[in-house]
Amino acid sequence: MHGAIVSSFKRYLDSSLGEEIWQHAVEDAGLKGKTYMPVSIYPDEEMEALLTAAERSSGLRRDNLLEDFGEWVIAPMMHLYRAMIPQDSDAISFLVNLQQTHERILRLKDPEARAPGITVKCCGGGLVEIHYASSRNMAAMIPGAVRGIAAWFHEEVTLLASEPGPEGNATFVFRLSSGELAAKQVV
Repeated sequence: MHGAIVSSFKRYLDSSLGEEIWQHAVEDAGLKGKTYMPVSIYPDEEMEALLTAAERSSGLRRDNLLEDFGEWVIAPMMHLYRAMIPQDSDAISFLVNLQQTHERILRLKDPEARAPGITVKCCGGGLVEIHYASSRNMAAMIPGAVRGIAAWFHEEVTLLASEPGPEGNATFVFRLSSGELAAKQVV
């Protein structure tokens, strides 16, 4: 797991649920004294242990934590990797290139790192289908992350459908539109 994600998870818990949740999660996960640096790679099992412990400490369900974290983490990641975002991007073009961008960022740190498989298909009319495939079982981050991406680009987003797949995979369908377009449709 990329250290930027693990360290951001700490910042998310601290700011959203309180610093004591992270402290309890680290202890409960058996990782007391461990420091997570954004520029390092950590075993996926550590993130899973922290997530499970945060679930117990916060009383929130794993999928709710992941979805909220997915939305929260987008702004810090976009600021961190702003140079890799083409100037003329909108939410859909960013999503279409997400897999390539994600892999490029990971390989800067570790040429052997494997990004989750995120396939994005444009279906026309602002509809986007996203298929998430990874043994990490973090598909619940996708709806939150898409909301965060839409917010970054000042666009509106609606989750139209989600279908869980085997082994933590999932497919989602979203409708995206610019704020101006959404305002015109309401009139």
